Amino acid sequence: MFRKFGRSGKKAAWLPEDQAHLKPLFGVRPGVYLAGLYGLVIVIALFFVLLYPGLKNPGGLLIVSTEPEGAAIWVDGVYQAAAPATIFVPQGKRRICISLPSFTGWQDEIDVTGRAFASLLFPKKTLITATLEAPDPAAVLDQGAAEYAAWSFAGEPTAIYQIPLSLSEAAYRAAFAARGNAAALSAMNETLEAASRFASTTAGARDLIRSKYLIDNGGLSPSPLAVVSSAQGMLSFLSKNPDSATALASLVPPELMSVIVDSTWYKKQTADGNAAKPAMVETAPAETAAVNGTLFYTIPKGTLSQGNRVFIIEEFSVAAAEVSPALWEDFLAANPEWKKENGAGLVSQGFATEDYLEYGMIGESSVTSVSWYAAKAYCAWLSTFLEDANHEIRLPYEREWEYAAVNDLISATQPAAVWCEDHFAPLNAISAKSESIAAAGSPERSVRGGKYMKPESRGSLPPDFCAPFVSFRPVIAKKGTNYE
Repeated sequence: MFRKFGRSGKKAAWLPEDQAHLKPLFGVRPGVYLAGLYGLVIVIALFFVLLYPGLKNPGGLLIVSTEPEGAAIWVDGVYQAAAPATIFVPQGKRRICISLPSFTGWQDEIDVTGRAFASLLFPKKTLITATLEAPDPAAVLDQGAAEYAAWSFAGEPTAIYQIPLSLSEAAYRAAFAARGNAAALSAMNETLEAASRFASTTAGARDLIRSKYLIDNGGLSPSPLAVVSSAQGMLSFLSKNPDSATALASLVPPELMSVIVDSTWYKKQTADGNAAKPAMVETAPAETAAVNGTLFYTIPKGTLSQGNRVFIIEEFSVAAAEVSPALWEDFLAANPEWKKENGAGLVSQGFATEDYLEYGMIGESSVTSVSWYAAKAYCAWLSTFLEDANHEIRLPYEREWEYAAVNDLISATQPAAVWCEDHFAPLNAISAKSESIAAAGSPERSVRGGKYMKPESRGSLPPDFCAPFVSFRPVIAKKGTNYE
């Protein structure tokens, strides 16, 4: 065969076409050994696809599902994934454990077998379905509420920073475990009331609302009837908390705020709150007997108005001043574990930070740089000197401190702020049972007073925090008194 080549304006030349010919190999024609070569490639490919995976990694797949979902899956003591999950497990006898906080664990020993042929395409599968039970369903939600409270101090999440749905995830598991248990479901609703004191962000409010729907519907997606029932419960809760209108207005997006602010409900609550005034007590504080060198002044019984709520404050006695260095040294002599040289041990136990007793005293009149735990230990020690078994020495509750400060019964303008007894909650005006409040807890403790804080101003710090501007001032009160 020939092909024509040439340039424009010139006569083209015809040249023979180049051809290549394979020669026989060891006397075997090209068509035969090429077919054999292609066949060998196919055999090798099939070997690596169908046989090699099963020979190199013999084993099978575990397809694990749990009720409720989210349980941790462990194989021979090594964490693998959260259910539901599909896990490859090597061949042999394996110990499978499934765990979920506050739930009874599940475990079993299984013999995992593999498939030598086509294990990559058709692996051997073992199905495991575990239904977990919780001895105390309410405790499941308590744990979630504690995490929810801790995350509330992280602030409003952004597009690049999110917080986990700790409360609603716990609500799903707790409600699942408590199906048919009316007492447990009632306790969970009380826990939600305590958790609502930490719904200070829109993300927190959404998590709280989702939790309510899940608990009312047994952990399942809410039905239309359940939505109505949950909404009624939330409205009832808002109506019995006088300051809820202000709290809700601060959480909703700006475009919806006017709907609440212009409502009769909001106007009535704010009007009532503005009308409420702290009650002034008629009697002046009187000095009481000293307790191991500490002078206490009696604060008479009275009332404290916060927004639309009025609290009765029972009589208590407050130390005349913050704890002095001399009194603190007496405490250290009796309790050497709280000395500065033992600070490393206190830090390792979570009772103090590295700044414990580091910065000395403000004006040499008050001991500072003490943690909330150290202040509590001092109060417990001082209580041993009380002769009245019906009373105790502790830190003041926020409402006790504010009641005494706004009525000018104590000086609240000392340089140092003081630790309070309370677990700090951003929306502490919302009512809840003390047991539920204690279950939810808080990662921070309340701080009041100080030179730069108004009597009604609130602050908080982690309980192990030690700062040169924080001291404490004990009170004597009847045992069992609780204003949280």
